Amino acid sequence: MLYTAGEYGRTRQPVRPWARPVWLLGAACYLAHVAVAFGTHHGWSHAAAYAYTARQTDALLGFDWGGGLWVNYAFTLLWVGEGLWWQALPESYARRAAAWTHAVRGAFLFMILNGAVLFVNGPRRLLGVAVVIALTLIWRRPR
Repeated sequence: MLYTAGEYGRTRQPVRPWARPVWLLGAACYLAHVAVAFGTHHGWSHAAAYAYTARQTDALLGFDWGGGLWVNYAFTLLWVGEGLWWQALPESYARRAAAWTHAVRGAFLFMILNGAVLFVNGPRRLLGVAVVIALTLIWRRPR
């Protein structure tokens, strides 16, 4: 939700001053979520996390593959890198290529679809669908 709010603020013209802190808070909450899940659910074991991911993928898609864990690692690096770039060099970040912005948004949308829509049940899935719809509306064109 914080990421979505931050995206809303940063697509407005001019960019809203609250957008970066909200977006970065979303990144911090995501990192906390990863740390808690990895520590409490997987005992800080890559092998346990990989096996869990493989079981979930098998249950949903019918094939026993834990490689999605590596996608999560890459996504984490992407979000941290984006946050560091935006915070440390905001002028450079603002001038980046539109193609990069679209690629990053595509990666985020892919992860949100998987993590908040496909691999969840019940009301959480509805919240994930709402986030996807909100992002689609926010990203359709800058204002």
